[in-house]
Amino acid sequence: MGSKKINCWEFTKCGRGPDGAKGEKCEACPAALHSSLDGFNQGLRAGRACWLVAGTFCDGKVSGTYAEKIESCRECEFYKEVNKGAGQTRLTIGNVDIFGSTHLGLVRKTNEDRYMIRQMEDESILMAVADGLGGGVSSDYAAEIAKARLVGLKQLTTGRERQELDQMARDLDLIISDKAQKEPELEAMATTLVCAILKDDHIHWVNVGDSRLYVLRDGKLVQVTEDQTLAKFLVEEGELTPEQAKEHYSSDVLDQCVGYGECEPETASFEIRKNDLLILSTDGLHKMVPGKTFLSILNASIPIEEKTGALIRAALDSGGKDNITIVMAIINPILK
Repeated sequence: MGSKKINCWEFTKCGRGPDGAKGEKCEACPAALHSSLDGFNQGLRAGRACWLVAGTFCDGKVSGTYAEKIESCRECEFYKEVNKGAGQTRLTIGNVDIFGSTHLGLVRKTNEDRYMIRQMEDESILMAVADGLGGGVSSDYAAEIAKARLVGLKQLTTGRERQELDQMARDLDLIISDKAQKEPELEAMATTLVCAILKDDHIHWVNVGDSRLYVLRDGKLVQVTEDQTLAKFLVEEGELTPEQAKEHYSSDVLDQCVGYGECEPETASFEIRKNDLLILSTDGLHKMVPGKTFLSILNASIPIEEKTGALIRAALDSGGKDNITIVMAIINPILK
């Protein structure tokens, strides 16, 4: 799982950690008990994701859900410390090794990307990346709301995985839109979202925007999701060829995002195989790293942590113009 970093109860010295709370007047904080986020951001339980947990004890008061408390959380020094630009998570769940990392890049002043890795109630594995849009103080807000929503996703009904992922994205779209309408300073906030759930031997995914899901299989890289951009629309309308679209300005113009109240998610499923490598990334990676370099690094015989680090360095070497976020998962053979 990797080395642990300081948790919120250690940072605040509130005495409500899993071992420090004693007596009826000092009960443990829910963040210290939330096991499904164990290891996330290199923390214990939800110790480095406390803002995503309802009912936490902050400043001696019980806080509500993420949506109710995020304004105060965003002013919290611990929240700023954890989300200031770089972070990583290393988890092993069953025969799956997962590594997530995010980097500020070289140009942006804040990290507007977010990612999530967790095990769901039915032991499925959820992986997601989101790239906040909107600029200014609200640019990361929508991505945080998406992350909080994913924490609350308990499981998918067998046979209805695609429908439920589609509805989850549409509900999230309306939640973010409603929040922005009620608070003028959040106007125009939105986010991309690609979420992949490994359930039994299948990946069920949903995509909105231009973050991506790839699979590396037998040395060949396949881009599973399609960027929902104006360029894609123009290609479908016959206005551009696929080759022209690669260099056209419209490839940088999103046709879909989560937060404007009218998103149209794309969903699908595919069977997973042993030794498959899954890659989820924001556009700060794939817009900066050439395809040949991307494939060469992924095919290198090195651990996924080193592959992720090498990809981030490649994006930085190419200018690091955007935040860079990557989640990788390798499906190891099951030893019997």
